[in-house]
Amino acid sequence: MSFSLRRCALTWLLLAGTLPGCTPDEPGRPSGQPDAGQPEPACSTPTGAPIEHQGSILAPETWSASSPHVVAADLLVRATVTVEPCTVVRMGPARSIGLDSGGSIVAAGTQARPVRFEPLDASQPWGQFRIYAGGSARLTWTVLSGGGNPSSAEATVRVSAGADLPGPRPLFVDHVTIEGSRGPGVLLNGTGGFAEGSTTLVIRDSGSDARPEPLAINANALGTLPSGTYTGNRSDTIFVSPNVASASIFFVGASATVRALGVPYVVDGLQVGGPNVSATLTVEAGVELRFQPEKTLRVYDGNSALIAAGTTSRPVVFTSARATPTAGDWAGIRFDGLSSDSRLESVWVRYAGGACQCSGFGCNYLPGSFDVSSAILVFQQPAAPFIANSRIEDSAGHGILRGWNGSDGVGFLETNVFARVFGCTQTTPRDVEARCPSNPPCPRSP
Repeated sequence: MSFSLRRCALTWLLLAGTLPGCTPDEPGRPSGQPDAGQPEPACSTPTGAPIEHQGSILAPETWSASSPHVVAADLLVRATVTVEPCTVVRMGPARSIGLDSGGSIVAAGTQARPVRFEPLDASQPWGQFRIYAGGSARLTWTVLSGGGNPSSAEATVRVSAGADLPGPRPLFVDHVTIEGSRGPGVLLNGTGGFAEGSTTLVIRDSGSDARPEPLAINANALGTLPSGTYTGNRSDTIFVSPNVASASIFFVGASATVRALGVPYVVDGLQVGGPNVSATLTVEAGVELRFQPEKTLRVYDGNSALIAAGTTSRPVVFTSARATPTAGDWAGIRFDGLSSDSRLESVWVRYAGGACQCSGFGCNYLPGSFDVSSAILVFQQPAAPFIANSRIEDSAGHGILRGWNGSDGVGFLETNVFARVFGCTQTTPRDVEARCPSNPPCPRSP
């Protein structure tokens, strides 16, 4: 506020009257923000000499837009670095910024005045933001261009934090664009994920031969992914793998929702819950999960649940990740225990029924063996049919294994459709004394 307006406002307050031309600031308007309807000025070319950064930052700093900033050598940040709107940061070839414990990058761009991180030499990629345990990044209206490392599949942004549950959430994005990454745009190791409230992430023209996806994540990051656009990359998919996680926590260890983000998920095996850890995984309508060869979606026990609720027009699809899929590519969906919350509604399970490494359950075995491989395997008797209005197609084994000892009264044939299932559409369970009828029914599909 200028001096004359300050004096005017003070007079108004002292006299408690109304003076012509004396109007106090509107309540709630942030200081320094333009009036409504007044566009922000565009960024101008910096006029100051370049400012070089390398080594370690141990005290808070502010990087202004008056000069370009150059990261000439790897930089380790152990304090807060605030990057003002319009600031341009030029990263040297293969140079990275590490955010260690207590270190944070706060890139405070706006729509008209974004922050940019770009290569110092356009022909050579820079490295990455690497967020270690205790570090963080808060990126708003920020563009990260030309990062990543094609030889090691390194991402432009990598979270290397978290071996505990719940996992840390050190990366906040709001209207962030990652373009031209020589590896994935973002890689989330350990149990780390995006911070709550993250939104509008765009990753394009990114990926490498080794890791062609825009996002590569651990299972505990599934429920943290922001809305955005993930197309226009080498592979327009999201890669989920225990190999991206820590060695000890490879499973989903907290309740999470898999969102429909406009691209499929490629899944290198997925487990919901673990020893003494319960979780519920909810899959939104329209999501497609593509499983790599021989992999399984496993619900660990009855304390964890899988809820996949599609619709007729937007089913949830569980299928093969192969370019040319065939029956038995992956091992199917497996319920080692059964929570009353688990539900599969309007789902498609395709090209499953591969080797389940289980045998002797139920009363129907595949020819010449005790094998019971199936598209869906249920080892605990449900109270009611929890699989409904769904399709099971191209299974190399059975359709649904009823692998419990108990009643034959709960079946799955009434509302579900089966096609090209090699074995039984559903198997016959053993009775409470683990006995089978002499000629157990084995309904067949077209």
